[in-house]
Amino acid sequence: MKKIFYVGLISFAFLSCGKDDCTTEGFLGTWTGTEKCSAGTEAPVTVVVTGSGTNLVLDGGSLLNESVKRDDCSLEGGASVFGIGTKITGNLSTDGKTLKIVSEVGVGISLLSCTFELKK
Repeated sequence: MKKIFYVGLISFAFLSCGKDDCTTEGFLGTWTGTEKCSAGTEAPVTVVVTGSGTNLVLDGGSLLNESVKRDDCSLEGGASVFGIGTKITGNLSTDGKTLKIVSEVGVGISLLSCTFELKK
C-alpha cells in the first residue's frame, strides 16, 4: 500500500510540473500586426505595452494609453459606467509570440469592436 501511495505522489509531482504561467515581461514590448474593426476597416498597427506587476498600459491604433490588468495570460480592462464605455480583453499565446486583443466600445451593447492580432 505504501508503494502505491509513493508512486501516486511521485506521479502527481511530475504531472503538476509544467510551463510557468505568463509573466508581465511576456506582455511588455512592441507588438505589430493588424487592427480589424467591425466598421469594416483593417489597418496595420503597432501596439506598445508598458507597465509593471499586473497593471499594463496599451498604446497604439485605437488603443490610447488604455490601462488593463493582467491575470496570468489574460488581459482585462477599459472604462465603463452603467454599461457605457470601453471593454478590453486579451490573451497571450502559450509560446508568448502572439497577442490577441479585443476592444469594444458601446452603450449597453457593442457599437464598435476592434480585434488586434499581434506578433512580437
